[in-house]
Amino acid sequence: MMDIIGFLKRGRIKWPFKPRTPTYTSFPIGPYSLDMGIAGLSGLREFSKMEYREVTRQFKGERIYHGLDVDFLGYNWKTKLNAVGGKIYKITAYIETKDRDLANRAVMDGFLYCKNQMGEPNKQRSEMFIWETMDGSISFQTTQTAEGFGINLFLTSHAVRDFTRLR
Repeated sequence: MMDIIGFLKRGRIKWPFKPRTPTYTSFPIGPYSLDMGIAGLSGLREFSKMEYREVTRQFKGERIYHGLDVDFLGYNWKTKLNAVGGKIYKITAYIETKDRDLANRAVMDGFLYCKNQMGEPNKQRSEMFIWETMDGSISFQTTQTAEGFGINLFLTSHAVRDFTRLR
């Protein structure tokens, strides 16, 4: 107890417990997994010059691709893949729909799948749930737009720690 009080008195607050270390890795989305090479993957289409103007690339050598639509949890998800050095560091799988019932079912099924695979989320921010994994993180997000509803699943590799940031 004296150690904790000493930290508080000196103005250095130190949490006395270590955070829970993840014991699971991220799951694949269709044929895509974090850190896999993009060479030989069929159906990828790199962003056009116009599409690149609409996004901010974060890393030197980053390329963004439209992936194949995948069947995941019984729903059709569109995919985007971000890669550096020919390896996937981020997988974005998303559903956009005007159908509220479909959106509600997909949200429940998606969240329960993540929870069953990895337990309770490590963090929650409004409509986003985040799980830390041994190889990165998984974020599950819901959005509502003027056009309808969006369900987003982001898998991000720990490899980003070693990438050179732009700007």
